[in-house]
Amino acid sequence: MNPDHNAAVCAPQSQNMTEHQPQNTAKPNSAVSDAQTLGESERSANVGLFFIPFSEMSPLHTVLAQSWLSDDELAKVARYRDPKAQMKGLQVRAALRAVLSRYADLSPHEWCFEYGAKGKPSLTAKLQQQTGLEFNLSHSGDWLLIGVVQFHGVESGLFGVDIERSRPKTDIYPILNHYFSAQETATLLALADEASQRQRFFDLWALKESYIKATGLGLAQSLKSFGFDLKPFEQLVAGSVELRCQDAALMPFYGVAPLLSVYPNIPLQTIDASSLYWQTYFGRLTEEYRFAVSLGHAGNTEISIMLTAQLSSIEALFANYG
Repeated sequence: MNPDHNAAVCAPQSQNMTEHQPQNTAKPNSAVSDAQTLGESERSANVGLFFIPFSEMSPLHTVLAQSWLSDDELAKVARYRDPKAQMKGLQVRAALRAVLSRYADLSPHEWCFEYGAKGKPSLTAKLQQQTGLEFNLSHSGDWLLIGVVQFHGVESGLFGVDIERSRPKTDIYPILNHYFSAQETATLLALADEASQRQRFFDLWALKESYIKATGLGLAQSLKSFGFDLKPFEQLVAGSVELRCQDAALMPFYGVAPLLSVYPNIPLQTIDASSLYWQTYFGRLTEEYRFAVSLGHAGNTEISIMLTAQLSSIEALFANYG
């Protein structure tokens, strides 16, 4: 999504087809956690990551997706001149609604959104209070990433996700001077070869994007005002997250492994004087795509975070509706 106003948006209440709540909403059964068990801490967060490859939608699913969106969202989708961009915009909005409905007794068309001053989407205050959910999303190339979080005992929780595709033709070196901190630049340039430097560039870019999306400031926040100390992977300790998928054929088709290596708590250096404590995760979906998750919360200690992941096609998300 790239909303351009801060008014609340709801989908129409009248629908053209009957909808049913999904019957198979089992959550992933393995996760990375910052505590041995989630119950060890009263302050915690459950984070669900949904990796969704863009694909062609059937005419039936296209009509279904359109029926879920508000008039405002439909108008935004229609503004894209390229039909492929229109279809991608429709999939992003409809997939978000379908994912959120896995967490609450609400149909996809019932979700209402509002937008921050810099365009960050969120549930309306009423729905946040009703469901306890917050979300963020990102898309790059062939993939959409939707993150959903439930904070427990946490004040001022912020949440952002990003997925980035490594682009071989991007001239990364001029960008370093404008958007990367001095430490990030020095660490990147110390890597042995251009290929390694290019991969690290997009790794850091995903981390930085997840952070500014969590703060809600977007590119209004200087990307040089903060930096991540992302060490070579051989110096990091990775956790494993099972990538749950109902259709096992999707994983080899998209070159995705059933276990994701996720690196927790990448150190953040910032000149921001806010009292928020940040916990950030980084991982690779494939060699070409990487993702990052940033959570900020009041206090000066870690909270327990349970991280789960699921790979789902658009068809699977829509299968229980219509």
